[in-house]
Amino acid sequence: MRRRTTLSLVSVTAFSLVATVVAPTIGAQAERHDPVIVAAGDLACQSLVQGQGTATCQSGAVANLIRRIDPDRFLALGDLQYTSGKLKEFRRVWDVQFGDLKDITSPIPGNHEYGTGDASGYFTYFGQAAAPPDGYYSFDLGEWHIVALNSAICWDDPGCGPGSPQHDWLLADLAANDDHRCTLAVMHHPRYDWRPYQKWVIDDGKTINSGYSTKPIVPFWRALHASGVEVVMNGDNHIYQRWEPQDAQGNVVEDGTVQFTVGTGGRMLYQFGRPPRPENLVRTQNEAFGVVKMTLHPTSYTYEWVSAPRQPAYEDRGTVACS
Repeated sequence: MRRRTTLSLVSVTAFSLVATVVAPTIGAQAERHDPVIVAAGDLACQSLVQGQGTATCQSGAVANLIRRIDPDRFLALGDLQYTSGKLKEFRRVWDVQFGDLKDITSPIPGNHEYGTGDASGYFTYFGQAAAPPDGYYSFDLGEWHIVALNSAICWDDPGCGPGSPQHDWLLADLAANDDHRCTLAVMHHPRYDWRPYQKWVIDDGKTINSGYSTKPIVPFWRALHASGVEVVMNGDNHIYQRWEPQDAQGNVVEDGTVQFTVGTGGRMLYQFGRPPRPENLVRTQNEAFGVVKMTLHPTSYTYEWVSAPRQPAYEDRGTVACS
């Protein structure tokens, strides 16, 4: 996990309000021997009712898209079942829409899972795949190391700072897997965001914007960036965002970590934040539900936004080398 230098980067962004499917590489995975993942969070609603538009539930369409892509792994980025993650809700909606994908699903909990005490519905439904009772774990996929964190518990004692069980585990896991050239981390809450009620903690004495604070997850980012982690993927904000490579203080740096926010799994989309748009936010859209598809090459990754069926077309893709 040495620091990254850019191998090649080709990024394309476009929006069309024509209801089409963006699938330039679906069914044509030239390097299918390299693992393919899809990632999205904020998914199943409380009922199977669907419709069109950003305020309706599209999790069924996202599930169908994942089947079409046929990935090796589905990274489910938290807030998987609304509104309180009860077991009966998982069985009524999630299992109907995503149940056949369970064998390839690597879940992490979001705050809505903890609407039920100790996220018991979530842990019961996913079983050992969710790493109960703490909800954080890691695994290897191809040449990559994947770290799954539980940010939903960071606002409660003992938190996620240095000396906490999860932070100590993260440091030990990153150290034990330092021989991996490429590493990806997932957690529900984004370090960097653009929404009306977001507050970034730049350092111990300075914040920007107002409202919801990211301070409890800053220690995670410090550890991830210091270890050379290439990518962090989040949900929580129902929107798509890709950020410049940054350090844990929000500085664009050559050896930075790229954050993708993919809260576009089906549960209504959110508005953008207040102007001005953050300078480090490269791409964002809030009109199409869908997923990020990523091919994990041995020394690089290729990412691609893919809109769900009958959703507006949007493009953002590129290839980046691991450090």
